[in-house]
Parts: sequence; C-alpha cells; structure tokens
Amino acid sequence: MFLLTGIWSSQVIVPKQVNAVLGRNVTLDCTVEVDSNHTLIQTSWQRRLPTGSVTVAVYHPHVGISIPLEFSHRVYFRSPSSHDASIVLEKIVFFDDGVYTCKVTTFPLGITEASTTLTVLVEPKVYISAGSSALIDGGSETTVATCIAERGRPAAEVSWESNLFGHSDVQLYNEANGTSSRKARYLWQPTRHVQGHSLICVVRHPALQTDLRIPFKPNVQFAPDISVVGYDGDWYVGRNNVQMTCKANANPPAHHFRWIRLGRKMPEGVDVMKSTLLFLRPLQRNDSGVYRCEVANDVNRRSRDVRILIQDPPAMPSTSTISSSLVDNKSHVLPSFPTLQANPVGNVGSVVGGAVGGALFLLVLSLAGVLYFRKPYGTCCYKPYKVYRVHNDLRKLTQHELYPTKGSRQADHYQDEWGECPANGYTRAMRESTSSITAF
Repeated sequence: MFLLTGIWSSQVIVPKQVNAVLGRNVTLDCTVEVDSNHTLIQTSWQRRLPTGSVTVAVYHPHVGISIPLEFSHRVYFRSPSSHDASIVLEKIVFFDDGVYTCKVTTFPLGITEASTTLTVLVEPKVYISAGSSALIDGGSETTVATCIAERGRPAAEVSWESNLFGHSDVQLYNEANGTSSRKARYLWQPTRHVQGHSLICVVRHPALQTDLRIPFKPNVQFAPDISVVGYDGDWYVGRNNVQMTCKANANPPAHHFRWIRLGRKMPEGVDVMKSTLLFLRPLQRNDSGVYRCEVANDVNRRSRDVRILIQDPPAMPSTSTISSSLVDNKSHVLPSFPTLQANPVGNVGSVVGGAVGGALFLLVLSLAGVLYFRKPYGTCCYKPYKVYRVHNDLRKLTQHELYPTKGSRQADHYQDEWGECPANGYTRAMRESTSSITAF
C-alpha cells in the first residue's frame, strides 16, 4: 500500500511532441509533482541516440547544476526547482531532432520519468517570381507568376487564390539536406480588363504561426487606347482658340504622338505641341478635313481619325423693333401698339389665322352696329359727323363732333334724311349704340 501511494504521489508531466524551428530556441517543459512526504533527490534530461542514451543536463537541489561539455554552450535550466525541471535549447540544429526524457528521483520512490519527441522544423523561404515572358493583352496562355516555398521541413503547402479564371500546377523538390521545396505556378491567358487585380499566394507550414499570404499584381501590357477631345462639332468660320488633344491609355505608357491631315497637308497657322493640335488663328473654311492622331508604345502603334467640318458663322441676333408714336396732321399724338415677340416658325400659321379671325370678328361687329344704328326708332338718329382714321389708329372725337346740336347744318342734313330728332338730340338706344362705336 505504501509503494502504490508513492507512485501516484509523484508525477512527471511533459508534452508528447515539441516542434523547434531551425536556428531558434526551444523549451522542453517538465513539471514535477512531488508529495510532501517525499524528498526530491535530483532531476535530469537524457537524449536517446542510436548508440544509447546521453545526459543533457542534471539538477541537484544541494549540489547544483551539471551540464556536459557538448551541451554547455547552449543548454540551461529555465527555472530549476523541486517543481520545475524545464530546460532551454538554444540555436536548434538538425542534430537536435530526437527523443528527450525527463527523469525525477525522489526518496523513497526512486526514479519517475516521461519522454517527449523534439522535431526540428525548417521554416521555408517564401517568395514569388514573375513569369519569364511579358503578359501581352490577347496573347496565349503563359505563366503569370510562380510562388516558391523553398527548403522547408516538412514541405510547405502552397496554393493560389485568384478570380482571374486561370489554373495552377504544383511541383515538389527534395533537397540534399533533408528539406523540401514546393513551387506553384499560375497559368493564365492575359487580358487587359483585369489590369490591377491581384493574385494571392497562400503558404501553410507548421513553423508559421499563421498562414502566409503574399499578393502579386500581374502587369498586362496593351497597345494604346486612343480618344480625342476638343472637337465639339460646332466649329465655324472665325471661331478662335480651338484645339484637339489626343489622349491614350496604354501600358507601357505611349512615347510617340503624331498629328497628320489625310489627303492634304496641314493648314498654315496650325501647330502641334506634344499630343495637342493647336489652331493659332481663327478657323477658316479650308480647315475642314480628316485629321489623324497616331500613338505608339512598345506593344504596338494605333491611330484615330476625326472628321472636322467648318460651318458658316452663326447669324447675328436680330435687334428689337423700336416702336414710335404716330402723329397726325394736327400734331395729335396717336397711341401705338406694343410690338409682339416673334413666334416660333411652327406657330406662324396659328398667329396668322388668329389675326384674320380677329379682323373678321371686328368687321362683323361694325356692320351689326351700323345696321342697328340705322334701324328706325320713331325718331331721327344722328350718325357721326367726323371719324378720322390714321394708320389704322382711331382718334376718339368729341361728342360735339360726333353729334351736332339741333338746328346746325349737319343736324338739318340728317333731319332731312331721317326725320325729326328728339329734343335732347338722341335717344337712349342711340346713346348705347354710339357708346359701343366710341369704345371701339
């Protein structure tokens, strides 16, 4: 019973697997749980080799620490105590790969031990190289880029993420020192429409804390895409300060611009400044023609034609009609009618029709008034004595001029024609009729 209790009262706890990265430090953890009734004699680490086990480090609570010469320059206890027997290995090398055992000696139980496997990892060197051939818009399928995880242990996983609708192939190469290299090529048929999009190389490896993601932007070359600005279709004789500029979207950038005139030589007074065609004088009729802008880069040469038509100069705006007052031969100022604003061509017929209709309506009213005025009332009716019409403008006459007093020559003339007149000169019906005429 005493022995069984002792076994469960002392424990040595180590991880089953420890990964160490080549060239870095690693800690081999060993936790010691000793019952208070037992005494810790010493703790030690041993390494298992094909030829047998070798001691790496020893800790004795009273004697101290002992490390063999071959490990003394890079092995030490992290925090030696009766509960912690962990050691640190510095600058890991391939030779450090193997099985390590943590041993704890207590009294009266004796030795308790536990083993861990140390695996030396080699973090791969990761980089991207562009394809050997230039990516030309519309060209055949080619290698865009190659992502390489070089000399890793174990071999890294390499893949591509992209929306370019290409595909990849992966190759594995074993190196002489026990490492491996993995290369992933991305193949694609170049097109300029995805210029600026990115490929992403994804690398996974146990020595990396997280996945490694490396972007790569393909450089797709394409011939110039040309546009001409400046000609608005409203160039006319005499117009000043006009020009046309040739713009090009190209990769690599355009290095050659040229303006020519098809079928004829360039007009006098026209100059070319880089990509701009300048008219240094007012436009002339013979400036019409087809002008061509030529642009070239390292991929190809392209051109764009612009047909220029020089139109007649625009008509001068018509001045407003100035209305003046009309004066008759007696120096009376006659009223003038305001000038109406010109109507659109499409409304001319409507305006003429309205004017004719209005004139006919006024003529009918006048005839109706005359007939009504000549209707016998049982008394005589004085008709106007004078009505002046000057340039279609009526002057309102005085009542004496329109209706002479009884006994005058005019009244006698009318009395002989229409009979006896009332004492007041005219009836109310006559007044109403004449009022309509006077208002007109």
